[in-house]
Amino acid sequence: MTHVLIVDDKEENLYYLQALLTGNGYLVESARHGAEALTKARQNLPQLVVSDLLMPVMDGYTLLRHWKSDARLKSIPFIVYTATYTEPEDEKLALSLGADAFILKPSEPEDFIARFHEVLSKGVVTAPEVPNADDNEHSDTLKDYSVILIRKLEEKTLQLEEANRFLQQDIARRKEAEDKIQHLAYYDLLTNLPNRLLLIDRLQHTLAVSARHLNHGALLFIDLDHFKTLNDTKGHSVGDLLLIEVAKRLQTCMREGDTLARLGGDEFVVILQDLSEDPSQAAIQAETVSAKIISVINLPYYLDSYLHHSSASIGICLFRNQAITVDELLKRADIAMYQAKNSGRNTLRFYDPTMQAALEARTALEDDLRLAIKENQFRLFYQMQVDHAGKVHGAEALIRWQHPQKGLVPPLQFIPLTEETGQIIPIGKWVMEAACKQIKSWENDPITRDLQIAVNVSACQFHDPNFVYQVSEMLSRYAIKTSQLKLELTESLVLDNVEEAIIKMHALRDVGVRFSMDDFGTGFSSLSYLTKLPLDQLKIDQSFIRNMSMNDRDAVVVQTIIGMANNLGIEVIAEGVESESQRAFLEKHKCNLCQGYLFSQPLPVSDFETKLKSMYESA
Repeated sequence: MTHVLIVDDKEENLYYLQALLTGNGYLVESARHGAEALTKARQNLPQLVVSDLLMPVMDGYTLLRHWKSDARLKSIPFIVYTATYTEPEDEKLALSLGADAFILKPSEPEDFIARFHEVLSKGVVTAPEVPNADDNEHSDTLKDYSVILIRKLEEKTLQLEEANRFLQQDIARRKEAEDKIQHLAYYDLLTNLPNRLLLIDRLQHTLAVSARHLNHGALLFIDLDHFKTLNDTKGHSVGDLLLIEVAKRLQTCMREGDTLARLGGDEFVVILQDLSEDPSQAAIQAETVSAKIISVINLPYYLDSYLHHSSASIGICLFRNQAITVDELLKRADIAMYQAKNSGRNTLRFYDPTMQAALEARTALEDDLRLAIKENQFRLFYQMQVDHAGKVHGAEALIRWQHPQKGLVPPLQFIPLTEETGQIIPIGKWVMEAACKQIKSWENDPITRDLQIAVNVSACQFHDPNFVYQVSEMLSRYAIKTSQLKLELTESLVLDNVEEAIIKMHALRDVGVRFSMDDFGTGFSSLSYLTKLPLDQLKIDQSFIRNMSMNDRDAVVVQTIIGMANNLGIEVIAEGVESESQRAFLEKHKCNLCQGYLFSQPLPVSDFETKLKSMYESA
C-alpha cells in the first residue's frame, strides 16, 4: 500500500484528501506545517508527499527546499497542491525548487488521482544542485522566493483578519467535501444514479415500510438486450454513451418516491412504492411503468453520430408484508428478467414461484450432468429392430443416465438440458464411441456380427465443424465394418442447413456410414431435398403408428410414407410398434422393419445379448 504524507494547515483540506486517498487504496499520514512534515518523514519515509504552500511555522516553499536538499528525502516525489488564486510565479518557483507536480485546488477526484499515478510512474524530477554563494541565478531565485513569501505572509495576515467572514465558507467547503465523498460512495460515476449500495439500503427501507402497511411494492430488474454486441462492435465509449442516455430516459418514467439505480454493467433496477393493496391492480400498475420503460428505450439513439436501436427485458417481482430478504427479492426479479429474455426479449415477465423451483432443479441437474460426464455415469441401452419374420437386423442405441442417488434417469429429463448447455456434444461423442466399441466387440459372434447399430445425432453435434473427422477417426481407430454404423438425423436438423447436411452426409457415406431420417413425417421436408440426401432409411414417427388404428388420416400418412420410401428405393422402419394389429398393418403395406415394445423394450447390453441368443436358438 503506497504511503502518502499530506501537509496542510486547514482541517477541511486534510479531511478531504485523507478520505479521497484512503478510498483509493493509499496509506495516509498528515502534518499541519513543513516542520512537522520533515520530522514525520525522517521518522517514517513516505513514498509521496502532497503539500500546500502557505502554512504557519514552515511554509511549503521552505519545506520543498529542505526536502530536496535532504539526501534521504530528495528521491521521494513532491506534489504542490495549492489554491486556484495562486499567481503564475508560484508554480514557476515551486518547479524550479524541484517540485514534481503543481496541482491547483480544487481538483476533480479522478484528475487528482490520475496525477498521483502519473507522478509515481514517472519518478522524481532531478533535484536542483545546491549552488555556490555567488551564483547570481540562485540569488535571483532566493530574492524571488523572499518577495513571494513576503506577499504570501501579507495575504495570510489579511486572511486571518477576515477569518470570521470566511468561517462559514470554510464550513460550507467541508460540508461540500463530505457530501462529495458520500456521493462517490453511493452513486454511480457514469450515470449519477444510486449504485448497488444505496439501492440495497433503500430496498431494505421499502421492505420495512411494506411490512407495516398493506400496499404492494414492486422491484423491476431491467437488462438491455444485446448490449455486449454494441460494446464489442463500437467500443466501450459508445456503450457508455448508451448507458447515460438510457439512465436519462428511465428517469422520465419514474413517479415521485420511486428509486432508479444502476446495478452494474447494463443492468438497472427500479423500486416502485405505494402500489395498490389489490395484487392484480398492483401488477397492472407495475406493468404500466414497465411498458413505458420499454417504449422509451425503444426510441432511436444517436451515439457519437451513430444511429442505434436498443430494447430491454424486464423482470418484475411484487412484494407486500412478506418475510423476504433483499437478496432473495433481487434474485426473483432477476429470474423473471431471464424469463423475459427467453420469451424473445423486448418484453416483461412477472416472477412465478414455480419457475424458481424449476430453475433451481435445472441448476442442480446441470451440475450433476457435468459430474456424470467426468465419472462415466452414462449407459447405452439397445432396442431391437426386427422384420416380420422375427429376425433381428439391428438395434438403436439409447442413452441412459445411471445417477448415483436418483437411479436410472430417462433421457427426456436430461437430453433437452444437454442441448441447451452444449453438453450434448461430449455426450454425443461418448455415445458414438461406445457404439463403435460395441460393434467391434460383436464382430466375431455369428449372432451379432451383422447387426447395425443406429445412433441418434443432435443438431449441435452434427453442426460441429469436426463432426465428420471425429466419426471417420473412430471408424478407423476401431477398424469396424462401417456399414454397421447408422446415424439417425431429424428432419429439422437437416433442413436447418441443407447444403451443409448434404456435404457432410456424402463425406461419411463415402466411407460406408449409413443414414436414417428419424421421426419422419413430423417436420416439413421437401421431396426435392429428400431426393438429394444420401438416405438409406426413413423412420416413421411413433405418433403416427400409435394413432393409425384410431385416426384414418394417420393411417393414410403411414401408407404414403411407406409408398414414397419404396418408390425411392429407401428402406423404411416404423418405431413405437406395440400391438400385433399395428405390425400386421405395416406388413400389409410393405413396411418391412419394426421397432417397439411388441418385440423388446430398450435393454442393457447383457440383457440384449441374452434375449438375442434365445431368439436365435428358438428360430
